[in-house]
Amino acid sequence: MSIFEGIWVPIVTPFRRQEVDLNAIQKLAGDLYKSGVNGIVVCGTTGEAAMLDEGEKAQILAAIQEVVPSTFPLAMGIQGSDTRSTAEKLTKLENFGQPPAAYLISAPAYVKPSQEGIRLHFEAMCAATKLPIIIYNVPSRTGVNIEFETVKALSQYGQHEQILAIKECNGKLEQTARLIKQTKLQVLCGDDVSLFDFLSIGGHGAISAAAHLRPDLFSYLRHLIIAGETSAAVLLFNQMLPMIRLLFCEPNPVPIKAALSLLGYLQEECRLPMTPMSKVGKQFLARELEVFMAIKKPEITPPKVSYAYHPALIH
Repeated sequence: MSIFEGIWVPIVTPFRRQEVDLNAIQKLAGDLYKSGVNGIVVCGTTGEAAMLDEGEKAQILAAIQEVVPSTFPLAMGIQGSDTRSTAEKLTKLENFGQPPAAYLISAPAYVKPSQEGIRLHFEAMCAATKLPIIIYNVPSRTGVNIEFETVKALSQYGQHEQILAIKECNGKLEQTARLIKQTKLQVLCGDDVSLFDFLSIGGHGAISAAAHLRPDLFSYLRHLIIAGETSAAVLLFNQMLPMIRLLFCEPNPVPIKAALSLLGYLQEECRLPMTPMSKVGKQFLARELEVFMAIKKPEITPPKVSYAYHPALIH
């Protein structure tokens, strides 16, 4: 069983007076681990990685490593437009302390490289580290889609063995289905609104920002779909969907930070150019959050799913 499946959370980065609040992120990470999520992504898009320097990123990773077992998978987000400097980030991070379990690496942003350039970029990442790599395909932020043939070339058996999974955010279920059927990769949903459809066609899990709030619901939704309990899954997802949509009505992670602030986890604070949620948005959020937190799981016999790789769930 691969560790790159199930529900992962791309953890937010709490700030207090514009400094990283390590105590808050440790509290949040500890609670996410106890909730049974399958992994955490550190310093991803939701973690406002673009507003963090490399030293802060290393400190955040180390702080989270202090509060979860070494066997619990943490993936580190790695971004960059220049292949050489992006590869150097891997080397520097691994020399800082305990390395993560994997890297979540996006296509180069802003420069809009060719598919050949993207392929060579990821090959350079493989040459720079022996750790597993999750490809992050997010065209809305990078400006370029990683096409199926490029992913397939990178995931062929016997080549680039570090590339084990992909976080897919391109909004094209047809491409996602081909990835599931025709590659060896674990295919993870990166678009929470599409989660039901994604899992229904065989997706292996999700890296879900919305799962910060009720990770148990997201895990249970996946279990229902695996078990073929379609009616119960539809009922549950329809209850979850209004909150999921609301969490992306303003730039991510602004709404999720507002929600976590209402739940007492952190200060509702971002770094520019990100700004706190609008007053009107927070009014809607507060009302919907109360409803969302009260959702009950459908009363059916839970499917038998092994959690052997998650120490918190071993009895």
